[in-house]
Amino acid sequence: MRSNKVNNQDLFTFTANEYFKKHAKTHSTSTLVRLNQRINWVALLSPLEKALGNERPPNGLGRKPFSLLTIVKCIILQYMYGLSDPRLEYEISDRRSFQIFLDINSGDSIPDETTICRYREQFARLGLDKLLFDSFNKQLKHRNMILERVTIVDATIIDAQATPSSGKDQDAGFTKKRGKSYYGYKGHIGIDAGTGVIHSLEFTSATPHDSQSIESLVTGNEESVYGDKGYADCADKVEQMGITSNILKKAYRNRPLTKEQIGKNKQLSKIRNRVEKPFAYMKRVLKYNSVSYFDLARNRVQFVFCSILYNMRRFLVLSTS
Repeated sequence: MRSNKVNNQDLFTFTANEYFKKHAKTHSTSTLVRLNQRINWVALLSPLEKALGNERPPNGLGRKPFSLLTIVKCIILQYMYGLSDPRLEYEISDRRSFQIFLDINSGDSIPDETTICRYREQFARLGLDKLLFDSFNKQLKHRNMILERVTIVDATIIDAQATPSSGKDQDAGFTKKRGKSYYGYKGHIGIDAGTGVIHSLEFTSATPHDSQSIESLVTGNEESVYGDKGYADCADKVEQMGITSNILKKAYRNRPLTKEQIGKNKQLSKIRNRVEKPFAYMKRVLKYNSVSYFDLARNRVQFVFCSILYNMRRFLVLSTS
């Protein structure tokens, strides 16, 4: 029978831990240590614990329930390092930095791949991923890392895991960009122009137009909103909310842009382009170029956690600057 307990007792002495912390100074290990130390985990998870109420932990029969903190940290590790459920279980049992991050000691059980899968489904069903995103943003707002003065909105296409012909993913959709067809989903974000923090998000099939999600991406407290030409039809809607629209102008048939409009677009783009950084981080660092699952709910969980990871990165940068 396979055991999912950590049995490397020699590695859990005080001396071993101090030696590891002193000599294993990789960027990856340092990031995990700093996240452990600087995030208020109790406050972060409090809204989730209230939402769960009497909901039963999705553990297998006979298994001792894991703490919510352990599960959330496991999912953070999974998307931070691009790990499948089986690989996550293996890495936790093998990597000392993961064990320290999770506060796992010799003889402790670790969540197996089935447990992680069940918890992800629970997060998707109850919307705990969005609750976690909002909870962490409260900490950022308290530290003046979300200013709500200027918002920049944008969306990115994320390829489906399945092919259109397979029929495995009934939630993915089609869209076109620069004449090329895509099948998958869209991640929509609104960022604080001053700090680069993602303060709002939405996750949809790739089919709906970007502009349909704009109301989910603005707080209503901004002085102005920036966006690319895909949001051009939203300019009046933004203005009606009492917010200055700095959305790029779009040319229409028989209505080309004037030289003044082209020049203004170039000026606005210098600020608007800041919204590309979160997507670049997700796709280049987190390797998040395609979703991992076959339905919108679980794929939303992945996108939300990638957004949380980006915000955690911004939190570490801003708190040391």
